[in-house]
Amino acid sequence: MNPRPFQILILSANRVQLRRLSKFLDVFGYEVRQAASAPEAIAAAEAARPDFLIVDGSQPKGADLGLCRTVRRLWPQCYVYSLLMSQLAEVSDVTAALEAGFDDFLASPVVFGELLARLRVGARFIEFERRIGEHSESDPLTGLADRAALKRELNRRSTGSKEAIVWLALVDLDDFSRVAARLGRSGAQDLLRQIGQNLREEAGEINFVAGLSEGRFAMLVTASGNNSAAGWSQALLAGLAETDFQVAGNTQKVTASCGLTKVTAGENYDAVESRSLRALSLAKISGRNCLVTSDDVDRDAAEWAEQAADGKLFQTTLARDVMHFCPMVMHLDETLEQSHWLLSQQGLEHAPVVDSEKRLVGLISLDQITAAQLRSPRPRTDGIGGSSVRLVRHVMNKEVARFDVDSPLADLIEYFTGESSSVVVIVRDREPLGLVYCHLLASLNERLNADYFAAHQTSSFGSADLLVPDTAVAE
Repeated sequence: MNPRPFQILILSANRVQLRRLSKFLDVFGYEVRQAASAPEAIAAAEAARPDFLIVDGSQPKGADLGLCRTVRRLWPQCYVYSLLMSQLAEVSDVTAALEAGFDDFLASPVVFGELLARLRVGARFIEFERRIGEHSESDPLTGLADRAALKRELNRRSTGSKEAIVWLALVDLDDFSRVAARLGRSGAQDLLRQIGQNLREEAGEINFVAGLSEGRFAMLVTASGNNSAAGWSQALLAGLAETDFQVAGNTQKVTASCGLTKVTAGENYDAVESRSLRALSLAKISGRNCLVTSDDVDRDAAEWAEQAADGKLFQTTLARDVMHFCPMVMHLDETLEQSHWLLSQQGLEHAPVVDSEKRLVGLISLDQITAAQLRSPRPRTDGIGGSSVRLVRHVMNKEVARFDVDSPLADLIEYFTGESSSVVVIVRDREPLGLVYCHLLASLNERLNADYFAAHQTSSFGSADLLVPDTAVAE
């Protein structure tokens, strides 16, 4: 179970106070959102449910006293603990604040130690309300049974008649957060109530339906077999997708995904729910608006394990799939000066060398050319009026490894594992098509992130800054 930090919403027109409280609470692990007016606070509460609401009561005539009730109406399933900051409040002010729904008070200016103590009290109160809610066995928004009632009913059915076969179906609305953002909190809640009613009607008297959280429902389905349970659940999803829900005078369509699993007699609810959640997760990554059973999960896992075993995932990968296409090739009789300029302009480290028939005869690198120029910086006159020009053929590497474009990836990996060479040339009918670098082949296993190819130096705002070389990263 992953711990969730408490969410705190602070309302104050004093922006310095907002900053100070936010920095302090952030140090102690709270997630804080800020608002400078009541409408901004309501908008923030609509976007995400707060656990605590802290309101600066210094506004004229207590203009924000009703805010806590408004926020609580947005999230009826969970309790929002509300604190009012005040200076020497009179009895009438305290009474008005309590009637408005505030739970506690804070001295203003805030004493940080007191704030932490008040939040600790509030956290215990929130947990107390959560436990009360579990015992109510009713979802306050939809009126359906809640998780506690679902657990009790599952236990009753799984330990009852041996002839009855029960399945747990988790139904989760697809992209509900996006729908809720468009409809607003009140519209989203109205939609959920209508969907809950729709599911209750579809469930009939035999099947059991519960509301688990916003956008998620659970159903105990009694059916004679796996195909029957899956067919009923699939029909439920199809009917839900075809239904026109009316929200604020507008028609709203929804789809849902479903995870279905069979309940074994006497089985613990958490184990059953865990299987259904895995099935639901697979339904989501299968494109949503579909049904997946726990048997489908097992088959999918077995098929993936078989496919991924012993490098089978890359059995169909060929040299052509991983090579870097050659943007240029060098001719045997290209001068070193011209070759150096061409490679530098293209930002390349290597280029294949070809003869007059475009057949591969070698490989030249920028380092080789630079080293040759350093050894002999100027052309020498031959005494007859010509010059001894330095050509690519004089310095190129003739013993270059080459692979056909249809060579399996495994052959490339085997070669680089046993040889010291860092690059091979990919050819078709002796004509070079691309290069494969050992370190770049290895880098395919690396996890990319948004800054993987980011420049490591300040931009000079020139065209050269637009070049994004792949080789520079692994080096």
